[in-house]
Amino acid sequence: MTRSLPRSLPRRVTCGLLVLLATLAAPGPRKPATPHVAGAHPTTGTSQAGARVAAPIPPYYIETLRARRYPGGPLAIGAALVRGGGFTTYRITWPSGGRTMTGSLEVPDGRGPFPVVVIAHGYVEPAYYTVGLDSWRYGDALAAHGFLVAAPDYPDYAGSASGPAGMPASVAAAVATLDLISSLGSFSRADRSRIALIGHSQGGEVAMLVMVVDPHVRAVALFAPDSSDMADNARRWWGDNPAEAGALGTPDQNPVGYAHISPRRYFRRGGPPVLLVQGTADEEIPAAWTTATYDALRRAGVRTRLVWIPGAPHIMVGSDLTTEVATAEAWLRQALR
Repeated sequence: MTRSLPRSLPRRVTCGLLVLLATLAAPGPRKPATPHVAGAHPTTGTSQAGARVAAPIPPYYIETLRARRYPGGPLAIGAALVRGGGFTTYRITWPSGGRTMTGSLEVPDGRGPFPVVVIAHGYVEPAYYTVGLDSWRYGDALAAHGFLVAAPDYPDYAGSASGPAGMPASVAAAVATLDLISSLGSFSRADRSRIALIGHSQGGEVAMLVMVVDPHVRAVALFAPDSSDMADNARRWWGDNPAEAGALGTPDQNPVGYAHISPRRYFRRGGPPVLLVQGTADEEIPAAWTTATYDALRRAGVRTRLVWIPGAPHIMVGSDLTTEVATAEAWLRQALR
């Protein structure tokens, strides 16, 4: 099955949807212990001496991501892209694992430091992606209200380098985002003690991975997110593009591997509060997925709220979009106080 923000729609349909998003994005005046996963243990082998030894844990497992360092580095502020109402948007780069990643930064007028919102965008085919697509439509209002908004381009998007070899696409995007969060510490107008995430659609996968790895994240808002059980996402979409799975294979081939990259199994009490917002007419994300994520967060003891917007589709516009962003802003402000 394909997404309508799209994985494999005809070119004219694809471009039409992207023009819609680009139009909407244009400015106006503008670690606790890892939880037990049943059956999910490192594989074992036999040494030459006959002793059983544990095989290395794959680099994309959440356990490995938690153990990994994310030093980031200097955040390079590039050209001004857009002047909005009370903020300016700049091109940015930062280092991640020896590679240079790209994105944008919406900086409010004033000296700061400002609370930070990192926005992970939904799926767009790389060939059709432009900087800020599916990020600025949320970020513009937040930047105008005093949030510093960082929007990473995923690996191989809009000039970003490739991600680590063999990693599933969303995990590679999460690694780049984790290094972006670290790199924001080099920007004096960013308040790294107040960091929040927003993730839309596939960006919800990325945001959930980041939130279960980085303890600096203090609040999360998920807009119609992909499933917190990665096997759901693989079965629905990755069959059209096996490269998204990296070395994982399919859920049937590697159920243990999928258990180890599913954020749902790593939600924990004390994690950041999570808001979920979705339209009742969403044509992409099953309501059952969002409800299952909400229920899993509640069972884990995470403060959470689920908001349904009547009649709203996957990509909200007009008053629905205004409601979606305003609901998230109120949630983030309360959590970051």
